[in-house]
Amino acid sequence: MDGLDRARGFEKPRRSFSRSVSNSMNRKSWSMEDVFSGASHSHRNSCVDEDEEALKWAAIEKLPTYDRLRTSIINSFMDNELHADKMKNKKVDVRKLDLDDRQKFIDRIFKVAEEDNEKFLKKFRNRIDRVGIQLPTVEVRFNHLTIEADCYVGTGALPTLPNVVRNIAESALGLLGIGLAKRRKLTIFKDASGIIKPSRMTLLLGPPSSGKTTLLLALAGKLDSSLKRRRQGYLANNNFMEQVRGKITYNGHRLNEFEPKKTSAYISQNDVHVGEMTVKETLDFSARCQGVGTRYELLTELARREKDAGIFPEAEVDLFMKATAMEGVESSLITDYTLRILGLDICKDTIFGDEMRRGISGGQKKRVTTG
Repeated sequence: MDGLDRARGFEKPRRSFSRSVSNSMNRKSWSMEDVFSGASHSHRNSCVDEDEEALKWAAIEKLPTYDRLRTSIINSFMDNELHADKMKNKKVDVRKLDLDDRQKFIDRIFKVAEEDNEKFLKKFRNRIDRVGIQLPTVEVRFNHLTIEADCYVGTGALPTLPNVVRNIAESALGLLGIGLAKRRKLTIFKDASGIIKPSRMTLLLGPPSSGKTTLLLALAGKLDSSLKRRRQGYLANNNFMEQVRGKITYNGHRLNEFEPKKTSAYISQNDVHVGEMTVKETLDFSARCQGVGTRYELLTELARREKDAGIFPEAEVDLFMKATAMEGVESSLITDYTLRILGLDICKDTIFGDEMRRGISGGQKKRVTTG
């Protein structure tokens, strides 16, 4: 009896142990099934979204070229709480993007301006490189550049009203061969040569009054008219050298062979803007004055090559390129992009300001000029 009881005693814990193991295995199997079912459900949703987006891209590719370059897909998350993580693909006309759509696009793509802008530019470059398009670049060279100026000496150099009147009168007499002005030749830049490579950032360092601003003005073709001469050599009296000597070329072309202001931009130290206009209005006005340039031609060639190769572009990059290549738009996406990248979106509705009106700060003014 004792052996039988001992056997029964061992049998009961063995049954309870096997029952607990089976229950735990069932719970694990249930949890694993739930996990896999959730993963498969999300994977199924992503596949459905990708298929839906592919169908919309295929429909866009069938449009005429004029309509295809103005139609893109905007991705946004559902506002409903039940489908907050679900992406909604919407076909839009890039010329009719409202303020809310543009702001949501900027907030989603450029959350951290410094990091996300670099990622976006890499996507932009990869799309162009994928179809074999080479963006135009500019190489600036200056050889044996010498810049000189005639300066008044003594009390005539003071910026007073009598000195201005006297200097004008002496300059008029100088045209008749009568030299009364006391001037001295000042060499600002002497026999400088260099190359500014494309797709790089060049840092120009130097002490005060070393000619940094003069060099930048000369390279941008914005030197003062008193420092410009049409030909190298001597002037009519043969005793006064030319003020500017040397050679400046853009991709091998001299400055008189094209308009350098359409290729380069010099940002002045003086911020000259309309004080009554807001920051956003200033950038919109500048964008409309400059136009879209060659962006529309680039987009046309890019769309043609992608259609021939059967490539569907990324929605965010395609929407940005098409929205920034449209002319006649009152408020462009490029303005919202510039405001976010330069950190000006916090003051976009503030007036620029002037001596009589309080506006944005000095650092913000400089960033507006850069933008």
